[in-house]
Amino acid sequence: MADSPTRRLKRKLAAAVTSLWRRPKISPEELRALRPVRILLVRQHNQMGDMVCALPALRALQETWPAAELHLVTSPVNGAVVRDLPYLAGMLTFSQRMWRRPWALLRFVRAMRRLRCEVAFVLGSVSFSVTSAAIALVSGARWIVGPDSRPYGWDLSHNLFALELPASPVVDRPAVEHNLAPLQAVGIDTADHEPRLDPGAESQARARQIMADLGLEDGFWALHPGAGKCQNVWPADRFAAVAERAVAAGHGVLVMHGPADGPALTALKAALGQANSSGVVFAPLLEVAVCSALLARCGRFLGNDTGMMHVAGAVGTPTVALFGPTDPALWKPPSPRVIALRSSRRTPDDRGEEFGWMENLSIEEVWEAWRDLAPATRTMERDA
Repeated sequence: MADSPTRRLKRKLAAAVTSLWRRPKISPEELRALRPVRILLVRQHNQMGDMVCALPALRALQETWPAAELHLVTSPVNGAVVRDLPYLAGMLTFSQRMWRRPWALLRFVRAMRRLRCEVAFVLGSVSFSVTSAAIALVSGARWIVGPDSRPYGWDLSHNLFALELPASPVVDRPAVEHNLAPLQAVGIDTADHEPRLDPGAESQARARQIMADLGLEDGFWALHPGAGKCQNVWPADRFAAVAERAVAAGHGVLVMHGPADGPALTALKAALGQANSSGVVFAPLLEVAVCSALLARCGRFLGNDTGMMHVAGAVGTPTVALFGPTDPALWKPPSPRVIALRSSRRTPDDRGEEFGWMENLSIEEVWEAWRDLAPATRTMERDA
Protein backbone atom coordinates (compact mmCIF):
# COMPACT_ATOMS: atom_id res chain seq x y z
CA MET A 1 0.00 0.00 0.00
CA ALA A 2 1.40 3.41 -0.96
CA ASP A 3 2.25 5.94 1.72
CA SER A 4 -0.19 8.76 2.34
CA PRO A 5 0.98 12.33 1.57
CA THR A 6 1.08 13.04 5.31
CA ARG A 7 3.34 10.04 5.98
CA ARG A 8 5.65 10.98 3.11
CA LEU A 9 5.93 14.50 4.53
CA LYS A 10 6.73 13.12 7.99
CA ARG A 11 9.50 10.98 6.52
CA LYS A 12 11.06 13.94 4.74
CA LEU A 13 10.87 16.17 7.80
CA ALA A 14 12.29 13.47 10.06
CA ALA A 15 15.19 12.84 7.66
CA ALA A 16 15.95 16.57 7.48
CA VAL A 17 15.91 16.98 11.27
CA THR A 18 18.04 13.91 12.00
CA SER A 19 20.66 15.02 9.47
CA LEU A 20 21.48 17.76 12.00
CA TRP A 21 21.99 15.23 14.83
CA ARG A 22 24.80 13.05 13.52
CA ARG A 23 26.16 10.83 16.28
CA PRO A 24 29.75 9.59 16.69
CA LYS A 25 30.17 6.03 15.42
CA ILE A 26 31.30 3.00 17.40
CA SER A 27 32.14 -0.57 16.39
CA PRO A 28 30.65 -3.67 18.07
CA GLU A 29 34.02 -4.42 19.66
CA GLU A 30 34.35 -0.89 21.01
CA LEU A 31 30.78 -1.01 22.30
CA ARG A 32 31.34 -4.21 24.25
CA ALA A 33 34.60 -2.79 25.66
CA LEU A 34 32.78 0.18 27.22
CA ARG A 35 32.27 0.18 30.98
CA PRO A 36 29.18 2.32 31.42
CA VAL A 37 27.82 3.10 34.87
CA ARG A 38 24.24 3.45 33.60
CA ILE A 39 22.54 2.18 30.44
CA LEU A 40 19.17 3.37 29.13
CA LEU A 41 16.90 0.82 27.42
CA VAL A 42 14.06 2.30 25.35
CA ARG A 43 11.11 0.07 24.52
CA GLN A 44 7.96 2.12 24.91
CA HIS A 45 5.62 -0.08 22.83
CA ASN A 46 2.27 -1.02 24.40
CA GLN A 47 2.09 -4.69 23.37
CA MET A 48 2.38 -6.86 26.48
CA GLY A 49 3.28 -10.07 24.67
CA ASP A 50 6.09 -8.34 22.75
CA MET A 51 7.48 -7.02 26.03
CA VAL A 52 7.61 -10.52 27.52
CA CYS A 53 9.31 -11.80 24.36
CA ALA A 54 11.97 -9.09 24.82
CA LEU A 55 12.93 -10.23 28.35
CA PRO A 56 15.87 -12.41 27.20
CA ALA A 57 17.20 -9.41 25.25
CA LEU A 58 17.12 -7.33 28.45
CA ARG A 59 18.87 -10.13 30.32
CA ALA A 60 21.55 -10.35 27.60
CA LEU A 61 22.34 -6.67 28.09
CA GLN A 62 22.57 -7.12 31.86
CA GLU A 63 24.90 -10.08 31.48
CA THR A 64 27.11 -8.16 29.04
CA TRP A 65 27.48 -5.23 31.49
CA PRO A 66 26.84 -6.79 34.93
CA ALA A 67 28.26 -3.79 36.79
CA ALA A 68 26.04 -1.25 35.02
CA GLU A 69 22.66 0.00 36.15
CA LEU A 70 19.93 -0.72 33.60
CA HIS A 71 17.12 1.84 33.39
CA LEU A 72 14.12 1.06 31.17
CA VAL A 73 11.76 3.44 29.40
CA THR A 74 8.49 1.64 28.71
CA SER A 75 4.74 2.14 28.49
CA PRO A 76 2.57 2.19 31.64
CA VAL A 77 1.02 -1.22 30.92
CA ASN A 78 4.39 -2.84 30.32
CA GLY A 79 5.84 -1.10 33.35
CA ALA A 80 3.65 -3.44 35.38
CA VAL A 81 5.01 -6.44 33.45
CA VAL A 82 8.67 -5.73 34.25
CA ARG A 83 8.27 -4.03 37.62
CA ASP A 84 9.75 -6.94 39.58
CA LEU A 85 12.71 -7.74 37.32
CA PRO A 86 15.74 -7.96 39.62
CA TYR A 87 18.22 -6.68 37.04
CA LEU A 88 16.44 -3.36 36.39
CA ALA A 89 17.79 -0.55 38.55
CA GLY A 90 15.01 1.81 37.54
CA MET A 91 12.11 2.43 35.20
CA LEU A 92 10.50 5.45 33.56
CA THR A 93 7.10 5.22 31.93
CA PHE A 94 6.29 7.10 28.77
CA SER A 95 2.79 7.59 27.40
CA GLN A 96 1.93 8.93 23.97
CA ARG A 97 -0.45 11.31 25.74
CA MET A 98 2.61 13.21 26.96
CA TRP A 99 2.91 14.78 23.51
CA ARG A 100 -0.27 16.67 24.41
CA ARG A 101 0.87 17.41 27.97
CA PRO A 102 4.04 19.53 27.75
CA TRP A 103 4.66 19.69 31.50
CA ALA A 104 4.41 15.92 31.89
CA LEU A 105 6.76 15.50 28.93
CA LEU A 106 9.22 17.97 30.43
CA ARG A 107 9.21 16.12 33.79
CA PHE A 108 9.86 12.85 31.98
CA VAL A 109 12.79 14.30 30.00
CA ARG A 110 14.30 15.88 33.11
CA ALA A 111 14.05 12.61 35.08
CA MET A 112 15.66 10.73 32.21
CA ARG A 113 18.52 13.19 31.76
CA ARG A 114 19.25 13.18 35.51
CA LEU A 115 20.22 9.52 35.12
CA ARG A 116 23.22 10.56 32.97
CA CYS A 117 23.23 7.27 31.06
CA GLU A 118 26.31 6.85 28.89
CA VAL A 119 24.73 4.36 26.47
CA ALA A 120 21.15 4.11 25.19
CA PHE A 121 19.70 1.11 23.38
CA VAL A 122 16.57 1.45 21.24
CA LEU A 123 15.01 -2.02 21.24
CA GLY A 124 12.79 -2.61 18.23
CA SER A 125 10.69 -5.49 16.97
CA VAL A 126 8.41 -5.43 13.91
CA SER A 127 8.32 -1.66 13.46
CA PHE A 128 10.67 1.30 13.71
CA SER A 129 9.61 3.72 16.45
CA VAL A 130 10.52 7.33 15.74
CA THR A 131 9.33 8.12 19.29
CA SER A 132 11.78 5.63 20.81
CA ALA A 133 14.60 7.07 18.73
CA ALA A 134 13.69 10.59 19.86
CA ILE A 135 13.63 9.52 23.51
CA ALA A 136 17.11 8.02 23.21
CA LEU A 137 18.34 11.16 21.45
CA VAL A 138 17.18 13.57 24.16
CA SER A 139 18.39 11.29 26.97
CA GLY A 140 21.85 12.80 26.68
CA ALA A 141 23.56 9.45 26.14
CA ARG A 142 26.79 9.73 24.17
CA TRP A 143 26.33 6.37 22.44
CA ILE A 144 22.96 5.44 20.97
CA VAL A 145 22.49 1.96 19.55
CA GLY A 146 19.35 0.97 17.66
CA PRO A 147 17.81 -0.84 14.70
CA ASP A 148 18.49 0.00 11.08
CA SER A 149 15.45 2.06 10.06
CA ARG A 150 15.71 1.45 6.31
CA PRO A 151 13.93 -1.93 6.24
CA TYR A 152 10.94 -0.07 7.74
CA GLY A 153 11.01 2.72 5.15
CA TRP A 154 12.73 5.38 7.28
CA ASP A 155 16.14 6.87 6.50
CA LEU A 156 16.94 8.01 10.04
CA SER A 157 19.12 5.57 11.90
CA HIS A 158 22.39 6.22 10.04
CA ASN A 159 22.54 9.73 11.48
CA LEU A 160 20.94 9.05 14.86
CA PHE A 161 22.72 5.91 16.02
CA ALA A 162 26.35 5.33 16.85
CA LEU A 163 25.81 1.72 15.88
CA GLU A 164 23.00 0.34 13.73
CA LEU A 165 21.68 -3.12 14.52
CA PRO A 166 20.37 -5.36 11.74
CA ALA A 167 16.58 -5.33 11.78
CA SER A 168 13.64 -6.90 10.00
CA PRO A 169 9.91 -6.07 10.05
CA VAL A 170 9.16 -9.74 9.31
CA VAL A 171 9.10 -12.25 12.17
CA ASP A 172 10.63 -15.30 10.48
CA ARG A 173 11.78 -17.10 13.65
CA PRO A 174 10.37 -17.45 17.19
CA ALA A 175 9.58 -14.01 18.57
CA VAL A 176 12.10 -14.32 21.39
CA GLU A 177 14.84 -15.07 18.86
CA HIS A 178 13.64 -12.22 16.64
CA ASN A 179 14.14 -9.83 19.57
CA LEU A 180 17.56 -11.23 20.40
CA ALA A 181 18.93 -11.42 16.85
CA PRO A 182 19.95 -7.73 16.49
CA LEU A 183 21.96 -7.89 19.72
CA GLN A 184 23.48 -11.26 18.85
CA ALA A 185 24.76 -9.72 15.62
CA VAL A 186 27.03 -7.44 17.67
CA GLY A 187 28.10 -10.08 20.20
CA ILE A 188 25.48 -9.50 22.94
CA ASP A 189 23.71 -12.69 24.01
CA THR A 190 22.57 -14.85 26.93
CA ALA A 191 22.65 -18.61 27.35
CA ASP A 192 19.04 -18.64 28.59
CA HIS A 193 16.57 -17.67 25.87
CA GLU A 194 13.42 -18.35 27.89
CA PRO A 195 11.45 -15.32 29.18
CA ARG A 196 11.20 -15.42 32.96
CA LEU A 197 9.13 -13.35 35.39
CA ASP A 198 9.35 -13.65 39.17
CA PRO A 199 6.51 -11.81 40.95
CA GLY A 200 7.69 -9.60 43.81
CA ALA A 201 6.59 -9.73 47.42
CA GLU A 202 3.95 -7.00 47.05
CA SER A 203 2.36 -8.71 44.04
CA GLN A 204 2.40 -12.06 45.82
CA ALA A 205 0.73 -10.61 48.90
CA ARG A 206 -2.02 -9.07 46.77
CA ALA A 207 -2.51 -12.37 44.94
CA ARG A 208 -2.87 -14.26 48.23
CA GLN A 209 -5.48 -11.78 49.42
CA ILE A 210 -7.50 -12.12 46.21
CA MET A 211 -7.38 -15.91 46.48
CA ALA A 212 -8.63 -15.72 50.07
CA ASP A 213 -11.44 -13.34 49.06
CA LEU A 214 -12.52 -15.67 46.24
CA GLY A 215 -12.13 -18.91 48.20
CA LEU A 216 -9.33 -20.27 46.01
CA GLU A 217 -6.44 -22.47 47.07
CA ASP A 218 -3.07 -22.99 45.40
CA GLY A 219 -3.42 -25.16 42.32
CA PHE A 220 -6.68 -23.60 41.08
CA TRP A 221 -7.26 -23.52 37.33
CA ALA A 222 -7.31 -20.20 35.47
CA LEU A 223 -8.52 -19.06 32.08
CA HIS A 224 -8.47 -15.83 30.11
CA PRO A 225 -11.26 -15.57 27.49
CA GLY A 226 -10.19 -12.35 25.77
CA ALA A 227 -7.47 -11.11 23.44
CA GLY A 228 -6.24 -7.82 22.07
CA LYS A 229 -7.30 -8.95 18.59
CA CYS A 230 -10.85 -10.24 18.25
CA GLN A 231 -9.81 -12.71 15.53
CA ASN A 232 -7.71 -14.49 18.19
CA VAL A 233 -10.66 -15.13 20.53
CA TRP A 234 -12.05 -18.65 21.01
CA PRO A 235 -15.88 -18.50 21.36
CA ALA A 236 -17.12 -17.71 24.86
CA ASP A 237 -19.61 -20.58 24.98
CA ARG A 238 -16.70 -23.00 24.52
CA PHE A 239 -14.70 -21.42 27.31
CA ALA A 240 -17.83 -21.81 29.46
CA ALA A 241 -18.11 -25.49 28.54
CA VAL A 242 -14.54 -26.35 29.51
CA ALA A 243 -14.82 -24.27 32.70
CA GLU A 244 -17.90 -26.25 33.71
CA ARG A 245 -16.05 -29.51 33.05
CA ALA A 246 -13.20 -28.36 35.27
CA VAL A 247 -15.62 -27.49 38.07
CA ALA A 248 -17.34 -30.86 37.70
CA ALA A 249 -13.93 -32.49 38.07
CA GLY A 250 -13.47 -30.73 41.41
CA HIS A 251 -11.32 -27.74 40.45
CA GLY A 252 -11.84 -24.10 41.27
CA VAL A 253 -11.70 -21.96 38.11
CA LEU A 254 -10.61 -18.33 38.08
CA VAL A 255 -11.52 -16.13 35.10
CA MET A 256 -8.90 -13.43 34.47
CA HIS A 257 -9.36 -10.39 32.25
CA GLY A 258 -7.93 -7.05 31.23
CA PRO A 259 -9.28 -3.61 30.27
CA ALA A 260 -9.90 -4.66 26.63
CA ASP A 261 -11.73 -7.89 27.47
CA GLY A 262 -15.18 -6.47 28.20
CA PRO A 263 -17.04 -8.11 25.27
CA ALA A 264 -15.41 -11.51 25.85
CA LEU A 265 -16.12 -11.32 29.59
CA THR A 266 -19.76 -10.36 29.05
CA ALA A 267 -20.20 -13.21 26.56
CA LEU A 268 -18.64 -15.71 28.95
CA LYS A 269 -20.91 -14.68 31.82
CA ALA A 270 -23.92 -14.99 29.53
CA ALA A 271 -22.79 -18.45 28.38
CA LEU A 272 -22.37 -19.64 31.97
CA GLY A 273 -25.78 -18.20 32.85
CA GLN A 274 -27.70 -19.95 35.60
CA ALA A 275 -25.49 -23.02 35.19
CA ASN A 276 -22.57 -21.14 36.74
CA SER A 277 -21.59 -22.45 40.15
CA SER A 278 -19.37 -21.10 42.91
CA GLY A 279 -16.56 -23.10 41.28
CA VAL A 280 -16.17 -20.45 38.55
CA VAL A 281 -15.14 -17.09 39.99
CA PHE A 282 -14.12 -13.85 38.35
CA ALA A 283 -11.02 -11.90 39.30
CA PRO A 284 -11.27 -8.13 39.70
CA LEU A 285 -9.50 -6.00 37.14
CA LEU A 286 -5.84 -6.26 38.14
CA GLU A 287 -2.50 -4.89 37.01
CA VAL A 288 -0.26 -7.33 35.22
CA ALA A 289 2.20 -7.83 38.09
CA VAL A 290 -0.60 -9.18 40.31
CA CYS A 291 -1.91 -11.35 37.46
CA SER A 292 1.55 -12.88 37.14
CA ALA A 293 1.56 -13.69 40.86
CA LEU A 294 -1.85 -15.38 40.53
CA LEU A 295 -0.69 -17.34 37.50
CA ALA A 296 2.39 -18.51 39.40
CA ARG A 297 0.06 -20.03 42.02
CA CYS A 298 -2.45 -21.67 39.71
CA GLY A 299 -2.22 -25.28 38.60
CA ARG A 300 -2.83 -24.61 34.91
CA PHE A 301 -3.91 -21.88 32.53
CA LEU A 302 -6.02 -21.74 29.38
CA GLY A 303 -5.99 -18.73 27.10
CA ASN A 304 -5.92 -17.26 23.62
CA ASP A 305 -2.85 -16.00 21.79
CA THR A 306 -2.47 -12.76 23.72
CA GLY A 307 -0.31 -11.03 26.31
CA MET A 308 -1.58 -13.05 29.28
CA MET A 309 -0.49 -16.25 27.52
CA HIS A 310 3.07 -14.90 27.41
CA VAL A 311 2.94 -13.92 31.09
CA ALA A 312 1.74 -17.42 32.02
CA GLY A 313 4.62 -18.96 30.11
CA ALA A 314 7.13 -16.60 31.74
CA VAL A 315 6.10 -17.56 35.30
CA GLY A 316 6.25 -21.27 34.47
CA THR A 317 2.54 -22.11 34.54
CA PRO A 318 1.41 -25.21 32.60
CA THR A 319 -0.59 -23.63 29.78
CA VAL A 320 -2.79 -24.50 26.83
CA ALA A 321 -2.49 -21.66 24.31
CA LEU A 322 -5.13 -21.39 21.58
CA PHE A 323 -4.01 -20.23 18.13
CA GLY A 324 -5.89 -19.54 14.93
CA PRO A 325 -4.56 -17.04 12.36
CA THR A 326 -1.14 -16.65 14.01
CA ASP A 327 1.61 -19.25 13.84
CA PRO A 328 2.56 -20.84 17.19
CA ALA A 329 5.98 -21.71 15.76
CA LEU A 330 6.63 -17.96 15.91
CA TRP A 331 4.54 -16.78 18.85
CA LYS A 332 4.14 -19.64 21.33
CA PRO A 333 6.10 -19.01 24.54
CA PRO A 334 9.26 -21.13 24.40
CA SER A 335 8.56 -22.74 27.77
CA PRO A 336 8.13 -26.55 27.48
CA ARG A 337 5.20 -26.18 29.88
CA VAL A 338 3.18 -24.39 27.19
CA ILE A 339 1.15 -26.51 24.75
CA ALA A 340 -0.18 -24.82 21.60
CA LEU A 341 -3.40 -25.86 19.88
CA ARG A 342 -3.97 -24.39 16.45
CA SER A 343 -7.03 -24.56 14.26
CA SER A 344 -6.26 -26.62 11.17
CA ARG A 345 -8.89 -25.07 8.92
CA ARG A 346 -10.73 -21.83 8.31
CA THR A 347 -14.44 -21.23 7.91
CA PRO A 348 -15.16 -18.48 5.33
CA ASP A 349 -15.74 -15.19 7.11
CA ASP A 350 -16.66 -11.85 5.56
CA ARG A 351 -14.58 -9.98 8.12
CA GLY A 352 -11.31 -11.05 6.49
CA GLU A 353 -8.70 -13.78 6.12
CA GLU A 354 -7.70 -13.66 9.80
CA PHE A 355 -11.22 -14.56 10.92
CA GLY A 356 -12.92 -17.95 10.91
CA TRP A 357 -10.08 -19.97 12.44
CA MET A 358 -10.76 -20.11 16.17
CA GLU A 359 -14.27 -21.52 15.75
CA ASN A 360 -12.73 -24.74 14.44
CA LEU A 361 -11.03 -25.62 17.72
CA SER A 362 -13.41 -28.06 19.40
CA ILE A 363 -14.43 -28.15 23.04
CA GLU A 364 -13.28 -31.77 23.29
CA GLU A 365 -9.73 -31.21 22.04
CA VAL A 366 -9.24 -28.14 24.20
CA TRP A 367 -10.63 -29.85 27.30
CA GLU A 368 -8.48 -32.93 26.83
CA ALA A 369 -5.34 -30.84 26.39
CA TRP A 370 -6.13 -28.71 29.46
CA ARG A 371 -7.07 -31.71 31.59
CA ASP A 372 -3.97 -33.70 30.63
CA LEU A 373 -1.36 -30.98 31.23
CA ALA A 374 1.48 -32.05 33.48
CA PRO A 375 0.89 -30.45 36.91
CA ALA A 376 2.85 -27.41 38.03
CA THR A 377 6.03 -28.17 39.92
CA ARG A 378 6.91 -24.59 40.88
CA THR A 379 5.76 -23.34 44.31
CA MET A 380 5.72 -19.70 45.29
CA GLU A 381 7.06 -18.61 48.65
CA ARG A 382 4.13 -18.74 51.04
CA ASP A 383 5.51 -16.12 53.44
CA ALA A 384 6.82 -13.63 50.90
